[in-house]
Amino acid sequence: MKKIILFWALLMSVNTVFAQTSLPAIKPSILDSIALSYCNPGEPGMAIGIVINGETVFKNSKGIADLTNNLQITDSSTFNIASVSKQFTAFLTLIAEKEGKFNLSDDIRQYLPELKTLPHKITIQQLANHSHGLPNYSDLIEMIGFGLSSPLSNIQVVETLLNVKQVSFKPGTKYQYGNSGFILLAEILKRVYDKPFTVLMKEKVFDALKMTHTAIIDDPNTIVKNKANAYKKKGDSFTKFPSRQMESGSSNVYTTLNDMLKWAVYFQNPPEDDENRIRQLSQSTISITKTGDLHYGLGLYTETYKGLKLIFHGGGTAGYRAYILHVPEHNFSIFTLGNKEGFDALHVIYDILDLYFDQHFEEPIREKISPTKKELEAYAGTYRFQPGQYWGFNVENERLYFNGIDKPLSWVANSKFDFFLPLSNITFHPNSMEFRIGDMNYQCEKIEVNPPVLSLDELKVYEGIYKNEEFNIFYELLLKEDKLVAKHLTNGEIILNPLSENSFYAEYPLGELNFKLSQNGEVKGFTLSGQNYNDITFVKVN
Repeated sequence: MKKIILFWALLMSVNTVFAQTSLPAIKPSILDSIALSYCNPGEPGMAIGIVINGETVFKNSKGIADLTNNLQITDSSTFNIASVSKQFTAFLTLIAEKEGKFNLSDDIRQYLPELKTLPHKITIQQLANHSHGLPNYSDLIEMIGFGLSSPLSNIQVVETLLNVKQVSFKPGTKYQYGNSGFILLAEILKRVYDKPFTVLMKEKVFDALKMTHTAIIDDPNTIVKNKANAYKKKGDSFTKFPSRQMESGSSNVYTTLNDMLKWAVYFQNPPEDDENRIRQLSQSTISITKTGDLHYGLGLYTETYKGLKLIFHGGGTAGYRAYILHVPEHNFSIFTLGNKEGFDALHVIYDILDLYFDQHFEEPIREKISPTKKELEAYAGTYRFQPGQYWGFNVENERLYFNGIDKPLSWVANSKFDFFLPLSNITFHPNSMEFRIGDMNYQCEKIEVNPPVLSLDELKVYEGIYKNEEFNIFYELLLKEDKLVAKHLTNGEIILNPLSENSFYAEYPLGELNFKLSQNGEVKGFTLSGQNYNDITFVKVN
């Protein structure tokens, strides 16, 4: 989520530009109070940095890095910045292109021959802007049976992805956020330079920026100096919530407040040789929303927020949270590094943004006073958030409700409503809706759901053991009481609910199962579509 630069003369051009600006001087005590409103004493917290016109104007740390030893978060505490890592991988990719290692338009199969059976060309740029169509590693590995607490090295992660035989959609035709593209991008960089990706990033990016306390961790057994442990709330206390999946390229850059300040300063004022590369990171390569107000470049988003152009990216893995945001017209950058699951760090970002830019904001244009009853009824219905996850909306007393929530949705403007989750909203379109939460955006199709009622005999025909060859996965389907369940060695038993004829749905990490029958009606297997993966084939083996 993030940043960029150029000269004042180009301010009105299509390129994103940082310009010298005059913003109000906010007292550190006021900024501290915002952070303290989300960071309770004795609990995990965050580090915060603000850069204006190339100068650090605020940095501070709140909360505990290590609850066991009561160690405070400091400017040298090390955090996993999760998907904020992607912009560094993209930056190295642009360096590699300049050095003649490849072109962004190259077919990735040229460098990853293990993927030669893929049905379509995927370019290097499509890996970096989430339009490649490959299944998302993070969701795929959950379905395979490895959760965040399962220790996996980058080598194991790459081996899994190099077994992929198909794509979820034709590359370049759709945006679908995930981690697979950047993981494979890191593998390509490793191969073209014939050096470990961790070494490449250190030599060509981190050392050059004097980010001396920043590194990529690609093995779960690596000791990280001054690490802020990750936590999640459990009742009135906290438990450790680490990620032990150490994929490179998409995540697992560990860094400090002081080092991220260096990156923010560099992003605002790069040397002449890097100006174009910094600009490319946020220059739109694909539009994400139907209204065209949210774009992805190479590792960074751009959008307009209350009239301000923003460059940004966030990251979350296990209990770690990171967020970086730039306002290029005002040469303003802010970031947070956190070690507690939740949205606190993002709230801090936008509370501080509102404080600095209140006089610059534009209110949304409302084309009408409120939606009509007819319009609300058109929004009502069922939407597929993800395969296996369906959201229902209904109208009561000329107000729109999300099924299961008593409070009506608050209208914002046109067909946009605030949602009940933190920093979230919904925008309706004909036969679809867009769901936005934080910096993530989801396209949801409107569907008709009329699940059949099946007898035990009708359910029994689906029993058996099913195998996927690509990833060597087994699921056993069996009747338990009056339910059909999918049983897995580590994922346990997951209930399958009838969706339509020969189709079932299940909770994450599964989704929708569409069974294939022979001409005489025997079940031969099924295809599985889940969160950020489609049509994974399972064959009945017993």
